[in-house]
Amino acid sequence: MDIRLKEVQGRLDERKMKLQIDEDAKNFLCASGYSPIYGARPLNRAIQSDLLNPLSVMILSDRVRDGEAIRVTFDGPHNRLAIIPNHAGNNVDVDMDDDYADDIEVEEMD
Repeated sequence: MDIRLKEVQGRLDERKMKLQIDEDAKNFLCASGYSPIYGARPLNRAIQSDLLNPLSVMILSDRVRDGEAIRVTFDGPHNRLAIIPNHAGNNVDVDMDDDYADDIEVEEMD
């Protein structure tokens, strides 16, 4: 888990962003990214879908900017990760299900 999160941090370093993920959020990723059959292999998909995709939306909507801390916590009532915005954003609604969302390139992790 920590190795994968260091890889994510490495990708954020070029934007001078600092990932701050609490233990509950890490535990959620571990639980959702583990399979008795496949081991930790699904962890990459969990990080992609539960952390990187929502973070991309936060960056595109200007809620998190270059040089800032990215605070990630676990939202228990909704059973998901929550990225705490640093700004109100630019009121652009980015829906990852829209056709234009396919134009957003998200790098797959090994």
